[in-house]
Amino acid sequence: MTPHPALDLRHHDHTHAVAIRTLLLDVHDEAYEGSDDPLAGRDAFARFVDHWSARDGFACVIGYDGGQPVGYAYGAPLSSATTWWAKVVPPLPDGFTAETGNRTFALSELMVRAPWRGTGASRRIHDALLAPRTEQRTTLLVHKEHPKVRALYTSWGYRSVGEVVPFPGAPDLCAMVLEHGLRPRAGTPPA
Repeated sequence: MTPHPALDLRHHDHTHAVAIRTLLLDVHDEAYEGSDDPLAGRDAFARFVDHWSARDGFACVIGYDGGQPVGYAYGAPLSSATTWWAKVVPPLPDGFTAETGNRTFALSELMVRAPWRGTGASRRIHDALLAPRTEQRTTLLVHKEHPKVRALYTSWGYRSVGEVVPFPGAPDLCAMVLEHGLRPRAGTPPA
């Protein structure tokens, strides 16, 4: 694999959900093969895909290299009724957690298949997803037990705002936020 493959980055919205669903699940299955995470199974992950992709603000970027799917990122804006911030510890100030439906984009998933890891593909897919966003910030949750992944997001400008177990059976996660004014400019070499 070349250090920085030329990726074909394709944008999708909720109207494409049915067409891309199997691809999202297949890439996920490959990425989590052999995982003992109870939420990593195809059926469990399918519920997350269906939840996020049904939202009007759903956005997804799938990267391809020579016609092969490399990976993807997707998410949607947090609605004014979101519970995203409710269980974050320590509790966050009301002004920070107030959502309007167009304040915060939640990056739900970012995954890249093994042959393309370490090539900069994840950064390019991430940046392509966020480039057209008009929200003030992006948030994501990352496994507390994955310090390398947290460090990668930190190098991209994200900062940790607390820890959370969003629902029963979920792992301990770190809530991270990227203020869009702090995003690296387009053309910045990917990590």
